[in-house]
Amino acid sequence: MPVETIEHTADVRLRAWGKSFQGTLLELSNHMLKLIYGKEILPDALLSSEIEYDSDESCVAKLLNDLIYRSESSRLAIKVRKITLCKGMVRWDGVGEGIDLRERGSMLVKAATYDRIIVSKDPALIEVTLDI
Repeated sequence: MPVETIEHTADVRLRAWGKSFQGTLLELSNHMLKLIYGKEILPDALLSSEIEYDSDESCVAKLLNDLIYRSESSRLAIKVRKITLCKGMVRWDGVGEGIDLRERGSMLVKAATYDRIIVSKDPALIEVTLDI
């Protein structure tokens, strides 16, 4: 399930596609986190979170923004191991490694936006803009 960066004037735009929406969401999440931290994560801690959503677009944006928030607030670089989708709820389970926020990767991502967000489940395709 590939993820690619699409040209964008000021921000970063990502496109991910695959066999399933859930799998594509997992790949997209980890790709974004790797852009932020630029390294493989050595598991120091187990993490999870549940987010309510009301549309496929809000599922993507809220999940990515929760990952950014949880990572920054806990000072952990995160790798998502599993994403579970239920009606109106997305849960992620992952691992984290303690980090010094001054030793980040090459990109400071502020948020995932709704700007020109595209979500399709059949076939699974997600395009999202990251505010940097």
